Amino acid sequence: MWLINPSEIAMSLGMQLLTGHGLSTQIGDLASFFLVVGIFTFLGVYKKKNYWFYTPIALLAFAAISRVIAFLAHGASLSIDKILVELVLVVFLLFVVNRKEKNFS
Repeated sequence: MWLINPSEIAMSLGMQLLTGHGLSTQIGDLASFFLVVGIFTFLGVYKKKNYWFYTPIALLAFAAISRVIAFLAHGASLSIDKILVELVLVVFLLFVVNRKEKNFS
């Protein structure tokens, strides 16, 4: 959605759409984040290979950690709803990886 309708997706996330280099960074970074998480998760399911899940796990976990740091160190709002979604997805993907490893042993 970031590549198709950035103003709508920014608004849905409680963000203002930036301009100039900020807009380029906002669209490029956020589109790549969501595309990598989605595509790598799909590849993990489709190819049945655990290593595809590790990148989405890392991205989501570091996003949650970074939100907490932004709150503690920089006065950002604590986005509990977004942190919970990220952590639930991390736990789910770790469960999938762990379950697949047990099935292969």
